[in-house]
Amino acid sequence: MSGALDRWNPLTPLAAALLLVVAAYTGPQPWSAVAALAIALGVATGSGMGRRVLALVSAVAIPTVLLLLIMSATSGDASAAGAGAGAIAIGSARVSRAAVLDALGVSLRLGAAVGALGWIVAGVSPRRLTRALAERGLPAWCAYVLVASLEAVPEARRRAREVQDAQRCRGLSTGGGVPGRLRALARLAGPLAVSLVTESEERALALDARGFDPRRRRGALAPIADRRGERLARAALWLALVALLAWRIARALRGAA
Repeated sequence: MSGALDRWNPLTPLAAALLLVVAAYTGPQPWSAVAALAIALGVATGSGMGRRVLALVSAVAIPTVLLLLIMSATSGDASAAGAGAGAIAIGSARVSRAAVLDALGVSLRLGAAVGALGWIVAGVSPRRLTRALAERGLPAWCAYVLVASLEAVPEARRRAREVQDAQRCRGLSTGGGVPGRLRALARLAGPLAVSLVTESEERALALDARGFDPRRRRGALAPIADRRGERLARAALWLALVALLAWRIARALRGAA
């Protein structure tokens, strides 16, 4: 499986994504989170993954802010806190403006983190990322767990489509609205579970046939290119991340003093 960022060494977008995540949570709020989210969505759009990453961000940020608002509205202190000026009505309940801003801040930071990591998941091939990490000394067992985890969801979706198509060929109806889908789910879950277990056994047999040793370092027939410019850019990203963390820790220590 090829990704939209395959022209880069996978460690470069990974470093950029981690820097955006750290900036979203440790920088001045809410502007650092807004900037991190905007950069993440901009990179995703420029790489042809804008819709997928935006869908991921929306699927996480919107339910989060709604859940936090509902919790604030139904908590014991909500009515007292929301009775003052500037309170916002949610149905029969009232939520203070501070609670609304806190909910928006949490969802914004979470959305920025999901957006930053989203173009790693959507645009970087898991096998290339694992190979790049293995070249930096990642243990073989950790590389296998990482690539298996990254490929688990796409593989499960592919298997689910195959099982669904096979069951339809046998006359299974998956229509009829929600009740019909629920009735068909039981007949799909069994073959899907068996298929996933069988694939795990096949992976184990393949590893055993290739003489897999978790204690040894993996080699690569075709090393991933790592240009000097990328190495310099990656070093700058790591330095910026460390500096941001150091600034945040120093600020916290001054506040506690």
